[in-house]
Amino acid sequence: MSRIIAGTIGSLQLKPAAKATRPTSDRVKESLFAKLDSMGVIEGAKVLDLFAGTGALGLESASRGAASVELVERDRNAFGLLEQNVKSSLSSFEKQGISTKIQAHNLDAQRYLKSASAGFDLVFIDPPYDFPNAELEQLLPAVAGLLSDVGLVVVERSSRSEQLEIDVLELQSSKTYGDTAVWIYEKP
Repeated sequence: MSRIIAGTIGSLQLKPAAKATRPTSDRVKESLFAKLDSMGVIEGAKVLDLFAGTGALGLESASRGAASVELVERDRNAFGLLEQNVKSSLSSFEKQGISTKIQAHNLDAQRYLKSASAGFDLVFIDPPYDFPNAELEQLLPAVAGLLSDVGLVVVERSSRSEQLEIDVLELQSSKTYGDTAVWIYEKP
């Protein structure tokens, strides 16, 4: 079962993933967030979680001090679970007297990006493993256009996926965890 690992609402259990999603393992999430925490990019960040699924990455960011989180999930069943996870997260924050901004959107990633406001400090892109690289590469210029000057894009893919070919972002780091690859990009 997926959970929030650390921060204000650490150990909060999340509703399990819908069949349409593949949740990020706790091992990958723990390592990724340790890196992001050490880089100082989460505290006060404006976060976007595309292909949010259960919302585990965006909600983990909120728990660790992100100022706002936008969660985008196209699949209706997954979105139902995402809404429940957002509600329980907001309730946990409220019980501690903490106000935080978390919004969930039942939209296709491309459609959301067309109407989104710029200034994201951290963007998570974790599509299903069978999501074509070509489609992902088409989304990335729009994502890059929404980044703040210090913004980062974290892409999670199958370790068997080929490296993305994009001109608008520069690969900052990459790491493989079994069958999962995590690539972190920044503006050139």
